[in-house]
Amino acid sequence: MDSLFHFLSLKKEYEEKVKPLLEKDEEMVSQLVQLEEALVQANRAFEITGSFAFCAECASHGVVCCGEGLEWKLSREEFFINLFLLERQNKPLDLENFLPKRCLFLSDTGCKLASPPLFCRNFFCTNLQNFLGHSRLIFIQNALGPSVYLTFKLCEKLKKERMRWSI
Repeated sequence: MDSLFHFLSLKKEYEEKVKPLLEKDEEMVSQLVQLEEALVQANRAFEITGSFAFCAECASHGVVCCGEGLEWKLSREEFFINLFLLERQNKPLDLENFLPKRCLFLSDTGCKLASPPLFCRNFFCTNLQNFLGHSRLIFIQNALGPSVYLTFKLCEKLKKERMRWSI
């Protein structure tokens, strides 16, 4: 299945079925807000260590690790979580404009997602590992912990709720 069609279909499902039910679930909304805060802390770790700048520099020389097909690492539940978070941030997710031979979620300014899949958040190429060194790499991984835990917890709850909601 074409990834653009797949994620456009999921976006429609979210807007028509998931979002109205999700917004009524106060516990889940509270956990999504906690996730948003945890992602801010994780992103701060990437910024402090220079990881984001390092990756941007590589990309400016044509090296991009976010290749075609990586969008399939994002589960249905993670996609719904991203749509919710992006709406809270007033950032529409434009799926129609994407870079050829790249991940559907990669723009010319980086990832379009508020909460990239764990695979992407925890990918450190050899050059980045060497740049960061052991202590900064551990610092980032520790900063990722709360957002990873909350993402997992929310995905599992969303799977159960979707069955209960019969969608």
